[in-house]
Amino acid sequence: MGWIIVTAVVIAAAFILCALYVKQIAKHKFRCKECSEEFTLNWKTILFSQHYDNQYEIRCPHCGHKGCTEISGKDK
Repeated sequence: MGWIIVTAVVIAAAFILCALYVKQIAKHKFRCKECSEEFTLNWKTILFSQHYDNQYEIRCPHCGHKGCTEISGKDK
């Protein structure tokens, strides 16, 4: 029975750490490779987008280009 509690605590801690990390990433600006405009995203969009390193597969709100967008700098 004790291992169930430990497992639940570890899973809850992983979710909390993931949410905190995504909220930090949401404070950054992103730059579109097509139109070079900078924009910010909410944390839900970042959480559910495909990504690798600092590249995110998202749609630009300015030109509508869907592709890899990289983090350009801190916004807040």
